[in-house]
Amino acid sequence: MQDYIEVESYGKVFPKKGANNRMPYAHQKGAMENLNIINASRQYSTMIVLPTGGGKTYTMSMWLLKNALDQKKKILWIAHRQMLLDQAAESFQKFAYSEVIPHIPFFQYRIISGASCHDRMIDIQATDNLLIISKDSAGRDISALDIWLRGEKDIFLVIDEAHHSTAKTYRKVIEYVKAKVQNVKLIGLTATPFRTADDEKGLLAKIYADGLRAGKIVHGDIGITYQIGLKELISRRILSKPIFESYYTEELYGDSLGLDGWESIQRLDVLPEDIAGQMADSAARNKLIVDTYIKKQNQYGQTICFAINKV
Repeated sequence: MQDYIEVESYGKVFPKKGANNRMPYAHQKGAMENLNIINASRQYSTMIVLPTGGGKTYTMSMWLLKNALDQKKKILWIAHRQMLLDQAAESFQKFAYSEVIPHIPFFQYRIISGASCHDRMIDIQATDNLLIISKDSAGRDISALDIWLRGEKDIFLVIDEAHHSTAKTYRKVIEYVKAKVQNVKLIGLTATPFRTADDEKGLLAKIYADGLRAGKIVHGDIGITYQIGLKELISRRILSKPIFESYYTEELYGDSLGLDGWESIQRLDVLPEDIAGQMADSAARNKLIVDTYIKKQNQYGQTICFAINKV
């Protein structure tokens, strides 16, 4: 069992002694092996597609620890939710074993968002090795990255939930970094690469242009270096088959949501923060979730319950 990691906004991570007890599954090994093709390219832009629960963050952090941080290359990790930022920071710390990063004494990370528990863009230092930033914070004050990017020839840029990359802020960050750094290795993580409007698929293909087939780099509709589906991981007994149940709360949300808001939900598959907050703060809704599990816990067995942005 892995040690509990308390995620702070900034810190230095020193290599752990001993061996990592967590062994990657075959699909995670496959993704990491395919990603090694990046090392042969000065520039590369691709997607890794693993279903929810398939270990996207674990797979990516393990590969980057060895292939970026241990090689003294900087990483910029962008996500749109606080939970994803904290999850990434935790994963890098949890798996930073000396066998993975033998060539560096430590690495320095920083989490930046609008949350009170995180740092701000103004706090960025040139000595930071890993920046984990919310897309809104990066978009509002992107020039604050200049001190961090200055003099760098290679940058690893990770976009979590990369099917959102067509949004203006993500494109702004990607284009800004590419304009400042000669060699950008862009990796998008997603479970749903095609959950986007038809007119945006071409734009997504322009952002992620490099794929891997039969061991060779190819340029297709959307560049994907590794992909595995939910059904395959269920058949391998790595993930459980989902069983959907619907319950009515008699609560109403989004009455004041305009047309743009509804279109954003449909196209980006993300609830506005104010509505998500209302749902998460609803005592009646939370009680229904808990009571339903207690009533059926023998039927459900071991269960991970996702309620908006809380687990």
